[in-house]
Amino acid sequence: MKIVITFLVFSSCSFAINAQDLGYAKKLVNILAAPDMFGRGYVSNGDKIAADFIKNEFVKLDLLSFNEDYFQSFSLEVNTFPTKLSFSANDKMLIPGKDFLVLPFSGTDTGTYKTIYFDTKIWNNKRKLERFKKSNLSDKYIILDDSNAASEIEKEVFKSALTNPFKAKGIIKLTDNKLTWSVSQTEAEYVAFEVLRTEFPSKTKKIDVHVENKYYTDYSSQNVIGYIKGNSKPDSFIVFTAHYDHLGHMGKNTYFPGANDNASGIAVITDLASHYSRNPSAYSIVFIAFSAEEAGLIGSRYYTQNPLFPLSNIRFLINLDLLGNGEQGITVVNGSEYKEEFLLLNKINDRNNYLTKINERGKAANSDHYYFSEKGVRCFFIYTLGENKAYHDINDKAENVKFPAYDEIFRLLTDFTGSLTSSPEHK
Repeated sequence: MKIVITFLVFSSCSFAINAQDLGYAKKLVNILAAPDMFGRGYVSNGDKIAADFIKNEFVKLDLLSFNEDYFQSFSLEVNTFPTKLSFSANDKMLIPGKDFLVLPFSGTDTGTYKTIYFDTKIWNNKRKLERFKKSNLSDKYIILDDSNAASEIEKEVFKSALTNPFKAKGIIKLTDNKLTWSVSQTEAEYVAFEVLRTEFPSKTKKIDVHVENKYYTDYSSQNVIGYIKGNSKPDSFIVFTAHYDHLGHMGKNTYFPGANDNASGIAVITDLASHYSRNPSAYSIVFIAFSAEEAGLIGSRYYTQNPLFPLSNIRFLINLDLLGNGEQGITVVNGSEYKEEFLLLNKINDRNNYLTKINERGKAANSDHYYFSEKGVRCFFIYTLGENKAYHDINDKAENVKFPAYDEIFRLLTDFTGSLTSSPEHK
């Protein structure tokens, strides 16, 4: 009986050491993707509200700070759409985010306008094209219809037309693709829309537009940084990173939740912080929540230019983005750059049967690992693969983030970290 009790106690302790908290992760995603976070963008201080929340979680977990408040402030240029937004075609009111997008570089415009179509019939007819070029389009919106564009040259023509070379009042680009928004650091003097072809009335002659942008030349945002001191090699670091910013608002009533991108990554690194606060490593473990990733990796670039400890002291950095899937495995960016660590990750996965597949990918400037890699820091960017395809749209909601492989990914990361901290460092 005594032996059984001892075994049960030991098993319970072992579970606690390796435990991850899926419920906690889902709670964090629900909070970060909620409407009162304003899409964690630059309308209504969404980024600052999210940063304060993450900081408070770090404080609750007893993470240490490299400075007084866990924040590293920086500034950026960014275009926003904070107020009323409406768009109708032939008196049909279209729904923002569902039927159309305002392209993120757009300026301000309000009014009723006539339209003129630009399609391959005009582009491929020299006389029609010359007549089109000579037209005064300053009071008209051009409707770009590339449905018959077959060659790469034709496709490039319609793409470049978004820069408004014809000096039109504005642009309407029809699309058959999923609406996918982004953030812009530039501001145009005109408004451009992307509209689902299926929702745009055929032979539209009149549109009503109301778009107001606010452009910031010096918007102040912040990274959030905490760490757990190592118990034997405190000056060597394992770093976990994830960006917390998202796309924010497109008008007063339409926001982009950003649950998978990247509330999921923040949830994982915060749960990892909880784990390591109870189970300190030999190395110091740093957790960085970056801002302004969607605007062009601004927060992480700033950090690499202004590090809070020597970048050369980083044993390895793991950047986590789009972590809400996983039933189809993961992809490791920089896997082909750092073969030794990639082989180690695969060995751990194969031994424990954690994930169905680990894809190797090369170097890419597609998330916050990039500028660290450029500075010589050994690092991976890991994202999950699966059924949830919502990305940069209004459907990237918390309810769609299921974390089907959460436990397996968590254990893979902690096992990998444990192996790194017990192996010789690269010189």
